[in-house]
Amino acid sequence: MYRSSPAKKYGPLALLAAAQLVVVLVAPSTAPTASQDVLASGFTSQGNPAGVPLTDEAAAAVASGEAVVLADGTVVAADSAEAAAAGFVPPSAAGPTSGAAAPVAAGPAGAAPVAGGAAPVGRTPTTVAVAAGDTSHCVGGRQFDPKIEFFAPPCSPGTPGAPEANPGATSMGVTKDKITIVHYIPDYGAEVNAILRAQGLFYDASNAKIANAAFQAFMNSKYDLHGRKIEIKTFQGTCRTVPPDLQCLIPEMNRLVDENKPYAVFFQTTVCSACYAELARRKVVTFGGAGFSEEFRSALKPYNYDYGMSSTTMAKLFGQWWCGSFKGKNAAFAGGQNAAQDFRKVKRQLGVVSTNDPDNQGVIEKVLYPELAKCGESVKGHEYFYEQNVATAAQQSQAGTAVMNSPQNPATSVVCFCDPVAPQFSYNAATNNNYWPETLFATNQAMDTDSTGQTYMGELACPQSRRGCAFDGALGLGQSEKSVPPSELGGLKAFKAGSKQAVPLSPLVMEIFWQNYNMFASLVQNAGPTLTPAQMAGAAPRLGERGGGTSGFSRRAFTNGELSWTRDAVVTWWQKSKTSPYNGKPGAFTQAYGGKRFGLGQLPQGDPAVPTVDKR
Repeated sequence: MYRSSPAKKYGPLALLAAAQLVVVLVAPSTAPTASQDVLASGFTSQGNPAGVPLTDEAAAAVASGEAVVLADGTVVAADSAEAAAAGFVPPSAAGPTSGAAAPVAAGPAGAAPVAGGAAPVGRTPTTVAVAAGDTSHCVGGRQFDPKIEFFAPPCSPGTPGAPEANPGATSMGVTKDKITIVHYIPDYGAEVNAILRAQGLFYDASNAKIANAAFQAFMNSKYDLHGRKIEIKTFQGTCRTVPPDLQCLIPEMNRLVDENKPYAVFFQTTVCSACYAELARRKVVTFGGAGFSEEFRSALKPYNYDYGMSSTTMAKLFGQWWCGSFKGKNAAFAGGQNAAQDFRKVKRQLGVVSTNDPDNQGVIEKVLYPELAKCGESVKGHEYFYEQNVATAAQQSQAGTAVMNSPQNPATSVVCFCDPVAPQFSYNAATNNNYWPETLFATNQAMDTDSTGQTYMGELACPQSRRGCAFDGALGLGQSEKSVPPSELGGLKAFKAGSKQAVPLSPLVMEIFWQNYNMFASLVQNAGPTLTPAQMAGAAPRLGERGGGTSGFSRRAFTNGELSWTRDAVVTWWQKSKTSPYNGKPGAFTQAYGGKRFGLGQLPQGDPAVPTVDKR
């Protein structure tokens, strides 16, 4: 088994100190109105926009007059540039707050202010900031039509792609007119590439260049890059990535930097944490490295981002879900093929499978286990951490099955914190050993996509199809959004808007590329003209919050200083008889609770709203 790049995370291994004072983001899941975009009034020490919850630290700072809450929910220092730009006048300059004039809301750019604009009752606005520049390109308060990409960034006044004054060269890879990105294409070897081709997840430098050119054109025409244009250079890697050949990969990372002097590197994988650490040492921003913990990302701050969920959050979510919905009950979702070992009649015992990558294993031991301990749960030795080595996958799967199916106290329920490839082998071993526990997953690495789930119906993962497959009763937590036809994916829409060429890659890969680029370009726009890694990370929370709940989209926000964008998950289950909207083939996931998404502390209690395998 090995860990592969997540892509939505489906990435390549698909199968097998000048920071803000305090940041709290609470923006509506729907696009803000134009008046909300331009009304960014500063408030006196008594003020806080309605509905914005504050941490104790933030509330104290606001109450003391040291901080101010802007209209987008951001808390900044009262004497900061952000506060000044929003029109905030510190209490010492504002004078008495009683008897202040009625609030004033800004009208369209260039128009006179409108008296009587809404302001929270009991707050005393001092001034308002009127957005300067053209906003005619914006749609629904977003930089471009959110029908192209739901996560289009907030509207930025100005003309996208037009010359604009900026400080020039502010960081390596940033000049007055260009931002250099290198897209590193990993070499996974013939065996892995064969699997990727079967899943529609393979790509190399030649077809990646075509996709990159289109996305580059789209970003340069739609985002406010403050007078600069993004240039994407495609770099074909030559080092073995599975398992990572660090003696080759680390020098190659340095060669990439020395030859291209990039501001950022896009590398879609989860198998080389050392690569991201080395690039951070060289002060290069990275994105595409998925499945890592927030602790790992924090250690590399301000150089490492992920548009998906951190493994830290996913582990906490699963622990809360297990404690609230599974512990102490019979394993109702287990298979019934082995009458002598019918777990449906047995109280649950959890087993855990994950990689032996130090970061991954650390999350299981230091995050998941303490979360489970809150309800008195323990895996009791039912844990298996596999090496990222496809050559030994079959042997490791047999060993892992033996650990789970211990003679005295077998695990009735096995959760896989895995890449999409590893389950192929573990499900094979379990089936061939007549072991049918509950098949659970907690994934931010694409186990919850239809095209991946369909492969678990194939001969490798399901060697005894007449008896059924291990994945038939699968259920779990996933970060992926609802399955839709390819034409509805932002990646294809952005590609077609930026190119007239034929689509060079599968819709899934296009979506992976695009979600990474959209996040990066949004962060650049949000950072302002002085683009540096520190400025980009510090400003990230101002992107606000979008999605979540029943919107059909994940909730994304850079909150609490974290640089993992996705904040929630959905309860989802496998239905092999359902036709996938994505590719029209049999087998698709169904999202429970009407597709509602849940963050930490929000998961429903009680039995999951999921049918058992005999009722699917």
